[in-house]
Order: sequence, then C-alpha cells, then structure tokens
Amino acid sequence: MATPPASDEQTDGPDDGSETAVPAAGPFNALTDDLNDLRIQHQHCWLWPQISLEIDRLDDVLKDGRHLLEPLATDCPDWAIKACTGIARSNPAIHQHVERYDSYAQAARSLWTTFIPATSPTLTDAQIYAIMAMHEARIAAEAYCEIAAGIEQEMVQAGVGHDDEDEIVELRGDIAGWERWHWHYAAQQVGTAERFLLMASFAATAPDSSVIKQAEAQIATLERKARAARAEMVPYRQGRKRGAVNRLTRALMAVVKEAGSSEYAAVIAYLDGAYDDEFEGIIFRDIVNDRLEYSDLSKNRETSIAIDTLKRKLQQLPDV
Repeated sequence: MATPPASDEQTDGPDDGSETAVPAAGPFNALTDDLNDLRIQHQHCWLWPQISLEIDRLDDVLKDGRHLLEPLATDCPDWAIKACTGIARSNPAIHQHVERYDSYAQAARSLWTTFIPATSPTLTDAQIYAIMAMHEARIAAEAYCEIAAGIEQEMVQAGVGHDDEDEIVELRGDIAGWERWHWHYAAQQVGTAERFLLMASFAATAPDSSVIKQAEAQIATLERKARAARAEMVPYRQGRKRGAVNRLTRALMAVVKEAGSSEYAAVIAYLDGAYDDEFEGIIFRDIVNDRLEYSDLSKNRETSIAIDTLKRKLQQLPDV
C-alpha cells in the first residue's frame, strides 16, 4: 500500500462471512472470495467507522453478483475458477482493448488469459459482467482500506491516538492531497462496479442489445478518462520518502538532541529554558491545559499537541 507523504513532501496537485476468513491470495476469485479479509485487517483503524458503510455497499455488489453465479458456485468447476481469476488478471487489458471488440464480454472471451471456454459449459455475458463488477468492487474496497491504513500508519509514526481529535485534524491536513486522490479513485471504482452490475442485470433479462451497448460505451469512455487521470497522478502515489518525517517531528528531534535525551522529563526541562527558540520552523511556547502550544512558522499558525500525544511521539524517537 502506498504511504501518504509528509506535509513538506505534499504537492499542490491531486497529490456474510466468517470472522476466521484469511486474506485472499492471488487474483480475486468471484466464486469464493469476499471482503472479510479487508474487514479483519482494517477494522482496528481510526477511519474504519467512516469507510465501513462503503465496504458494506461494495459487499452488496458481491452478493448481487453471486446470484448470477449460483449455477457455478455449488461445484466450482475448475474451468469456472480459471475463468474468474483470469478475468481478474486481465481486467486492465479488457478495459484497454474493449474498443477492438463488440463488448466487454467479447473482449474478455478474446483474451487468452481469461480461460473462458469457447463452447458449453461456459460463462454467459451476464456472468462475465457480474464477475467484472465483483472484481471492480474488490478494487474499490482495497482503495478505501488503503486510506485507512495510510492514516493509521501516519498516526502511529506521529504518536497520535484515536482520541486525539485536534492532532488527527492536523495530520490529515498534512496529507490532504494524498487522501483526496484516494477517495476520488475509490469512488470511481464504486461507480464502475455498480455500472457493470447493472449491465449484468440487463444481460440476464435479455433486453434490447442497444441498451447494453450504450452502457458499455459509457463505461469505456469513463475508463479512458480514469486511466488518463491515474497516469497523471502517479507522482502523487509514490508515498513518503525513505526516512522522511514531518516538521513537528524534526523539531522534536532537534530538541531531543539538545536535551541529550528523548525522555519526556528531560525534553520539558530543556524547553523550560528554550521557549520562543526556533527548531526546524517550530517555536515551542508553553504548556497550557495539558497541551504544549507551538507556532508553525511555515503555515503561520498557532497550534498545540496534547501532552499524552507528545509522550507517545517522544517514545517513537531514537534516544541520543
């Protein structure tokens, strides 16, 4: 997963399942895989309550898709498993080459990596669309979980707890560009998943083929735009540079060096005689109501950090 960049690295650009489920290995298999592994891995994250409804929405896509795959789900024949995982592997190629074929279903059949049998038993068009919808839903869920994991990693590194509301607001401000891009990308994937599911429903009820072709043309256009946007956003998905830390952390590292210790008592004792001195663009002011107040000169802003958070942050720093 990509790691969000520190504040000084952020650019202005678009910078029903068992609790014992295990993470899916290999390509997504619409016949057997679900989102439970993502829940288990990320439900401890601070952001989880905010993304859990989106994960439930995506789970609905998987459940609806499975209704169309029920004839295959009972025995899970080997050819069907290969077809499902092949579609997942070939997803980018299917999107890229759909204009060469009459439809997404035909594009999927024409790509050898999908292993879709040319004769019966094989997948119907509706089943192909359902498999693609479920895979797109998995991609969207992973994107939402990437946001949660990235913020959680930043919080751990900064020593910020789940109850430190002000510090979380500050931290998210520093990585706003990174987070905004991922929210946008995840929302795009949700839309793609739900459109494929709608196409699966259309194909299953055999409507006028022009309706499906119109929907396919819309998806292909949106996917081209999304690919172009993803290409432009590559520089903003590179993550934190190795060893990089944010401005407050650098300031505290400077204080620890001067104090000769990362112990809280030693740091505060040193700051008692160094308030109003500048450390890496930060000026520490005073302790008021269990918060260390400071000025961030680069942002021309007065802010503070809770003492409990400061203690956790100091524990993350190497002693001298």
